[in-house]
Amino acid sequence: MIKNIKLWFLKRHNSLIGFGLSILGVSAACSISSCEYGAPAVEYGVPHATFVVKGTVVSDQDSTPIQSIRVVLEHDTAYTDPSGQYRVEHSSFPDSQTLMVQFEDTDGEINGSFNARDTIVEFTDPLFSGGSGSWDAGTTEKEVDVELKPKK
Repeated sequence: MIKNIKLWFLKRHNSLIGFGLSILGVSAACSISSCEYGAPAVEYGVPHATFVVKGTVVSDQDSTPIQSIRVVLEHDTAYTDPSGQYRVEHSSFPDSQTLMVQFEDTDGEINGSFNARDTIVEFTDPLFSGGSGSWDAGTTEKEVDVELKPKK
């Protein structure tokens, strides 16, 4: 009888410990894989999509295009061309995303000096095109035109 009670207690105790460790493991995995904005990092073998942000950077004074502005989106960096156009992309889960795009004048006085600017770009319920149908959901784009203020 005492042997049965010990067995019952050990089985229940082991189940409780297993449940507690499972909860700790899941919560640790969720917090480790999350990026700055809360979306988990994309890894091999999981669904993904490409989020493209493109547009034109102009002066807010006279709407002239600004060349050589550094545009940063997550791990992608581009510079505006002579017509002020840029294109950056980010690969993530095919779901709604909130991304920060940074604009910074890096050429000094060559094209005039402009203040840096950060812009939030939201992809809400995005529609994807051109995916393979399996893990690759495709690409979605958003056009974001930005006006930068000259430094005084």
